[in-house]
Amino acid sequence: TSRDAIIGRAFSIGAALAYGASAVLIKYGVTGLAPPLVGTAVALLSGTLVLAITGARHIDRTSLAQNRWAIVFLLLSGIASGLGILSSFFALSLAPIVVVAPIQNIFPLFALLGAYLFLGHLERITSKLVLGSFLVVFGVILVTVGRLG
Repeated sequence: TSRDAIIGRAFSIGAALAYGASAVLIKYGVTGLAPPLVGTAVALLSGTLVLAITGARHIDRTSLAQNRWAIVFLLLSGIASGLGILSSFFALSLAPIVVVAPIQNIFPLFALLGAYLFLGHLERITSKLVLGSFLVVFGVILVTVGRLG
């Protein structure tokens, strides 16, 4: 529904704000204060606690037990997210945030490819969506090359 689409966009903006703040906090935390692996562990633990507190009442054990593939995909998602966060901590410990943050945001290409390969029955890939993803990546290239040069 259109209400869901509006709420989804609002949550997307919230995610962008949280990820932007997170990058700054990570950079500060790993710059002489904690090694990337320790920082990742602390961040993931605190995130897990927040999720446990806010989401525990929404767990439907019956649905999870009936759909084992959903559990597999959620576990794989957790592994991918953990690796992404770990990579982010290491990247921010080694390179400037103004270079790392834009490079990390080429993920629309990977999401687009994944949606095309695995979610064709759920997601509609349009030419506007493909163009928008490539424009994001082109912007990242401009920012990164500008910072390196």
